[in-house]
Amino acid sequence: MTRHLIEQQYYTRGRQGIFRSNEGYDTVAKSPGLDNSFIKKALHPFCVYDAPRELQEREADPREYPDALICFRAETGELVIGQSVYAGADFTGQRNTFFSHNYVIPALRRDEFCLRPRKIFGIEGFDRKHDETAGKELPSLEDIPFREGDPGDRKRALARLGVDERTFKQLLYAVMMSLSAKKKVFVSLDGEVGAAAASAKELMEILYGCLPYEMRRHIGFLTYSNEPQSKKHINVMFVQKGSIRPGAGHIDKEFLFDLPNKRIWNADLQEGEHEYLDFAWTYLNEPHVLADFYQFAEEVLAGDESGAGLRLATYYELCPLFLIEKGRMAVYEKNRAAVWQVILNYVENGQLKNKKRLQELLVGLFREEKAAVAARVLPAGELVRLIIQSGRVVEPRSKQKEMVLYLMDVLLKGRLMQPGKYLGEVYKHLAAEPEMFSLVMSTALRHEQFVKPLFEEYLAKRLEAALRIEDVLKEIGFWAEHAPEALRNPFFKEATRNKLLAQFRGSGQKTDAASQIHRFFRKSRESSDYARETLDEIDRCLLKYVNLETLSREDFEGIVELLEDKPQTFARELDLESRETYDLLMNLAALEQAEVIPPPEEFFRSFDPDEIDKQQRLLRRLLGEKLDQRSFPMVSLAFYQADSQSIHDTPYDRMLSFVHEKGGEESVYPFVQWTITERSFFHGKALAPGYRAALKRYFLEDKGQRLRDKAWRKKWYAVRNADFRRVLDEVRNESSNGLVRLFRRHTGIMVIGTALLVAGGSVGGVMLYTSKQTTPATGEAGHPASGGGTGNPGTGVSVPGSGEASNPPVRIYGPMLPAGNGTPAGDAGNAGNTGDAGNGGSTTGNSGSTGNSGSTGNAGNSGNAENTGNTGNTENTNSPGDTGKTGSAGTTKDESNAGSSGTGENGTNKSSTPKTGDGQSSPSTP
Repeated sequence: MTRHLIEQQYYTRGRQGIFRSNEGYDTVAKSPGLDNSFIKKALHPFCVYDAPRELQEREADPREYPDALICFRAETGELVIGQSVYAGADFTGQRNTFFSHNYVIPALRRDEFCLRPRKIFGIEGFDRKHDETAGKELPSLEDIPFREGDPGDRKRALARLGVDERTFKQLLYAVMMSLSAKKKVFVSLDGEVGAAAASAKELMEILYGCLPYEMRRHIGFLTYSNEPQSKKHINVMFVQKGSIRPGAGHIDKEFLFDLPNKRIWNADLQEGEHEYLDFAWTYLNEPHVLADFYQFAEEVLAGDESGAGLRLATYYELCPLFLIEKGRMAVYEKNRAAVWQVILNYVENGQLKNKKRLQELLVGLFREEKAAVAARVLPAGELVRLIIQSGRVVEPRSKQKEMVLYLMDVLLKGRLMQPGKYLGEVYKHLAAEPEMFSLVMSTALRHEQFVKPLFEEYLAKRLEAALRIEDVLKEIGFWAEHAPEALRNPFFKEATRNKLLAQFRGSGQKTDAASQIHRFFRKSRESSDYARETLDEIDRCLLKYVNLETLSREDFEGIVELLEDKPQTFARELDLESRETYDLLMNLAALEQAEVIPPPEEFFRSFDPDEIDKQQRLLRRLLGEKLDQRSFPMVSLAFYQADSQSIHDTPYDRMLSFVHEKGGEESVYPFVQWTITERSFFHGKALAPGYRAALKRYFLEDKGQRLRDKAWRKKWYAVRNADFRRVLDEVRNESSNGLVRLFRRHTGIMVIGTALLVAGGSVGGVMLYTSKQTTPATGEAGHPASGGGTGNPGTGVSVPGSGEASNPPVRIYGPMLPAGNGTPAGDAGNAGNTGDAGNGGSTTGNSGSTGNSGSTGNAGNSGNAENTGNTGNTENTNSPGDTGKTGSAGTTKDESNAGSSGTGENGTNKSSTPKTGDGQSSPSTP
């Protein structure tokens, strides 16, 4: 296998270079394997040298100028190690020329140098100038010559450099943090600039030797720069004394070490132990111990892709583990739980590939803990949690059995020594690890001596905290999943069942609670005797507490769903009250599932009156807000009453009211239509008396208002049943007014009477018309009568005799109107009487008589009553022999609902003309 070669590059000012044809700074020589683009991008930016000004000013010897050693990792993974030096005068005579010589180590060979710092800091093959006559090609190398050296006493070297323990730890802290914190480290040392650069190289070698291998692979440093500069890939830069100036904005947040002035910024160490820094200082002069630790870290972190190897905290964690592995148990005693936590973090990391040393360390620490418990020293609760957690990763698996016995020993001794909070904490941690909990409890349940102290007492404590049904069910589920053997334990069965029943009795919504419990056992697929017995207890308790008077449709359906699949043995084991409730519910459930609703006698045949009443009340609640054809038979059942004798409050009345409440007339109409088709509502061919009476009372409500609406009257009369129609006729007749009932009751007589009235009215009209063809009336001594007349009721004609002049009378002709006034003196007295009745009013004419001496008697009476017949009676009498006087007397009688016509009777003077129209009645006004 061909070994990858190391490439070289020279950079200085020459007459021409690789990339330029004229004079200037450029790569003047390189190895053939070195890519040009790599040179330009990765090497040229670091080919820089700023000579100290004070040396240039006094034209010092070139050997006094500092050498600048640089080392960094390129982006493509190669390790670059180079040196830049002052070269003095060049071919032009300029004295500020510098020369850079860089080695490029392939990425695959990088560890050869990182793991052996002397191959970086002891290189002897750096050239300090280039002979142009040698050409532009440099050889590729198998290796770089370097000088092995005795590291000597590094602490003494640090003291010589002015670095004490604290400063060293701060420097090492800053260098290690720079990789993860993305901050630069700038250091200035005391002494002349050349000597300071040499000291920087020595200090950097010591710091580099204290870096774990993964950090060495990424660290970049430069041992001389005249000013602090932020350069890519360079983490640590040593600068000229006096160049670190406070307030320089571009470096204020970096790690700054101005050692000549003993000033340090941003690198203060917090109080407390710094495990790795202390370790590095302690073993600073024992590089083989440091190397062993770095190898331990390499093995533990093998496969990590998270960058843990570049974080200082990682080595703070791994350092105590390394020391414990080496037998330093005092480190473990300081914080046992922390050590277990660190080990588990790494063992449970899926990226890590090599965990053998950690597993061995875990087993060794577990033996220590077993010995401590055997000596009656209980582990802290947090340590117990971590030991239980380690059961997931401990290898070999046979060690799990040993761990189970250890945990049982902890529980038993904790029960005796710390029975309170400590024991509860141990159980809590154990329950959080299902696999280990299952192993411990299964072992305890198989050994009778452990059942009570390790299982029953613990279960009782857990049940005390279960305050809701959900909590009890969760507890049962927990044991069913993690320790199925517990469900066969008598104590478990009794304790959990009693707790569940207690919570169930206290619940407000028992149907929902029972359904919740049933669903839990169905989902858990638990078909054991424990599940069946528990559900039976819950269902028996449900029947005992269910209230049929307030049972809703949802609760009814829920209970039926729970009970419908119960075996017959379940019903036989119920007490009398629960059995009655069970039978009622199942009977109604069968009714809802039946395709044909049985007759009431058959449906209720097995129940006494009280039970029937309970079922009917429940059935009425179960019927929905809106009835349909399917529910009509159930309505009949809900109001069935075999021996109802009440006249005014039969089941039929309540039934019709119930149907009306559910949907008004729109529900009653189809319901009545349905009842017409059912034999149970008939007695023979006629409607059952009770039902017929209830229907009649229903339609008579509000004076028969239901039949006054034309559309509904038509719909009701369309029901095809003669007896039902007769009910409607009776309702209409009884709800009509008196006159309408009279016409309906005596239709023939009323027709004849009406005809006679019309005929009489016609005759009277002709006679009145004839009488009005006489001369105008005169008053006393033959003069025309004057006076203020008054309107004759019902005629619209003025009445003469009022004393005021009047226009000639208006004559109205017509057989159906009463005659007007204006009768001449000495003629028969005229009186008009009109009666107006709403539906049967009549008008009666009045006869008048005339005295011998020309006196005129006038009597008029009008009777009017709304919606009633009217009777008018006028009596007018003039005494014999009176001259020029008018005698008038009239009385009126008005009777409601009489429907009779008025009669007029007029007394006459013995010497007067015969009276006319006496006792005649005028026909009714249309």
